[in-house]
Amino acid sequence: MNKPFHLLRAATVIGLSLPVTAHAQVVTQYFPALGAGAGELSEEPAQVKATRSYQPLGYHSGPLTVHLDGDERVGYDSNADLIQHGRKSSVINTEGHIGAVHLLDRNDQVHADINVSDLRYPTRSLQNRTTWTANIGGTKHFGRDELGVAFTHLSLVQMPTESGALLILGPVPYTLDDGRISYILNTHGRLSFLPEFSIQHYQFGKPQLLGASEFQNQHYRDRIVINENLTARYQMMENSHLLLLLQGTQIDYQSGNLDLPARSSNGFSVLGGYSWNEAGPFQFRALIGYQRRIFASSVYGSISSPIAEASIKWEPTRLTTISATVSHGIEDAAFEGVVGYTNTSANLSITHAYSRNIVFEAHAGLRKAHYPASSPELLSSPIGQLANNQSSYGGGANVHVYLNRHLSLELNYDFVSQSAFMGPLFPVHIVMAGVHFAL
Repeated sequence: MNKPFHLLRAATVIGLSLPVTAHAQVVTQYFPALGAGAGELSEEPAQVKATRSYQPLGYHSGPLTVHLDGDERVGYDSNADLIQHGRKSSVINTEGHIGAVHLLDRNDQVHADINVSDLRYPTRSLQNRTTWTANIGGTKHFGRDELGVAFTHLSLVQMPTESGALLILGPVPYTLDDGRISYILNTHGRLSFLPEFSIQHYQFGKPQLLGASEFQNQHYRDRIVINENLTARYQMMENSHLLLLLQGTQIDYQSGNLDLPARSSNGFSVLGGYSWNEAGPFQFRALIGYQRRIFASSVYGSISSPIAEASIKWEPTRLTTISATVSHGIEDAAFEGVVGYTNTSANLSITHAYSRNIVFEAHAGLRKAHYPASSPELLSSPIGQLANNQSSYGGGANVHVYLNRHLSLELNYDFVSQSAFMGPLFPVHIVMAGVHFAL
């Protein structure tokens, strides 16, 4: 199978929706890891190989391949509001995905994807929402060097249990546009360099609040984030490298709030690590370093923290895959009293192809956000806040039964114990059953 098909077929195994334990920093899943090139396609899951006779073939026309699939699910959510004592509701989830890959030659490609998800809560219409994402990217080789480009548009919502979110009843809509370009420059020795430039634009909308609030309009959170990365890679084996990453970051907020200055800042990160991607059942990648952010206004001061990103994949058999990820770093908060915070998350998933047409998956995750105390200038003001934490943990399982190449059945269960900002932990249970269609 050609590698460009991997990205399109993976969705038929893992589904199009996120487990409930993934409420923290959901945007990170749409972008490549630190020090990885833009425009690349993902690896093919082992379970796709095991169930290949049930995988959809899609539409083929010369170098062009198109895959189309979707889900229709119904279920129950014990807390649709994702706040303490939130309302329960039945759920109807409709999802669709179309992806296309055009091969330019053996190593080069252009691809595009669009995903749409619609959630309906019959007894809690306040939480109804439609989200969608789109991505286009590609790679082009020049001898041993590689140019990568990608553009991603996300139209999502933020819920109160996400790290850095306000405690608001109702989803907060926002969009994120991300453009990035990278170039892998290989020397004649073992050393290679990967410069990358990316720019992101966040725009926040108005939540459907009951009553008046100064946070009804969240445009004060609109910002532009620019990153300049340079990764040096030293080849130890054919597909294993020592890594050194230098990153500069500029964050430009479009406006302030509550008569406070904008939270614009400059920052930098330095990380070192190792990537092992040799043939075999085990691959891993780990980076760890130091991160600092200096705010333009002296009212906010500065913040520094360790930064880390690691992923491990182990295939003990051709039917089973165990994956784990860990990350830690500085993020932006929605409230003015805490301009930046550190977020730590860890996730584990186990996928097993029980037979040629049945795939089981189990996952677990935890997350902890630490919010430092407001700066001395803000601590005595009405928006000043003391240091505190926000955490969550949970897990779930699902089964995917393929009836043929075009039709399969799904059953999912998720549990999470989580909290909103400065609130206690509360449980959420979600059960979903549905049908998956594919071209």
